[in-house]
Amino acid sequence: MDKVVVITGANSGIGYAAAKIYESKGYFVVLGCRNEEKGIATEKEIGKNSKFIKLDMTDYESIDNFYNNLTNNFKNIDIFYSNAGIMYVPFSKTKEGLESTLATNYFGSTYLTLMMLDLMKNVVNSRIVQISSIAMYFIKEMRYERLEDESIYSPWTWYNYSNLYRTMFSFELDKKITNFETDVVVAHPGVTRSRLYRRSNPSLSYKIIDKFKTNVSTGVAPVIEASTTAELKKERVYAPKIIHQYGKPSTYKANKLAYNLQERETLWNYTLDKIGMKDIL
Repeated sequence: MDKVVVITGANSGIGYAAAKIYESKGYFVVLGCRNEEKGIATEKEIGKNSKFIKLDMTDYESIDNFYNNLTNNFKNIDIFYSNAGIMYVPFSKTKEGLESTLATNYFGSTYLTLMMLDLMKNVVNSRIVQISSIAMYFIKEMRYERLEDESIYSPWTWYNYSNLYRTMFSFELDKKITNFETDVVVAHPGVTRSRLYRRSNPSLSYKIIDKFKTNVSTGVAPVIEASTTAELKKERVYAPKIIHQYGKPSTYKANKLAYNLQERETLWNYTLDKIGMKDIL
C-alpha cells in the first residue's frame, strides 16, 4: 500500500486542503470526521485513495472505535495530522465531564495521539503534526484548576489554553520518544479563511480581523512542510513566514512557557491522569 496519512477534522478548511495535497503526493488518506454525511462526501471528492472513518474528538468511545478501525485496516501510519478543533463555543461539558473546547482540542487529541504511536513508532521518518494557533501566545501563566467551571469560563481564553497545551505536550512527547522512529512537530496556519473562523453574527472586532486573514493555501503550507521536510527543526512552530500570517512556511519559537521543562512535566502528568493513560510510555 502507499504511504498512509491520517487527518482529523478532514472535511473542511486546512484539514481538507491537506487531504487533497497528500493524495496528490501519492498518500492514502484516512479522513477522520465527526459529521458522517460530510465525511462520506469528502471521501468521494478525494477519491479511491481515501477512506472516511467517523470520529468525534469529544467522545473517548468514538476515538477508540476510530483507532480500532485503523488497526484493522492498516499496519503502519506514516503521518498523523492532528487537526480537528473548535473555537469560541458556548460552555458545555462532554459525557466525561470535560469542558468541550479543551476536550476537543487538547484532551481528545492527546488521547488519540498517544494511541497512534503503536502504528507509527517503527515506521522510519514517521511524523505526528499537531495543529496549534497563534492564540497560544496570549497565555502568560498555566492553569490546571477549575477548567470545568462555567462561572469563570471564557471561550477565548480556553481556546488559547488548548493551543498552548497542545504545543507543550507535543514538545514533551517528542522528547520522551527519542527511541521511536517518530518525530512530533507543531504547526499553525495563521488566522485563515477556513470554516473554523466563520460566524453568523460577527462583531466589529471580528470584521476587522477578517480583513487580515490569510488564505487556506498559505495556511496549509506549514503543515505540509512540517510533515515532509527532511530538515526538521525541533521545538519550533511551523507557520507562515511574515508575522505568522503570510508568505512561505518558516519556523518560530513557541510561547516561552513551552520551554519551561518543569511546567511541561506538570502538564504531562496532569494530562495523562485526566485521560486515564498514566502508563502509556
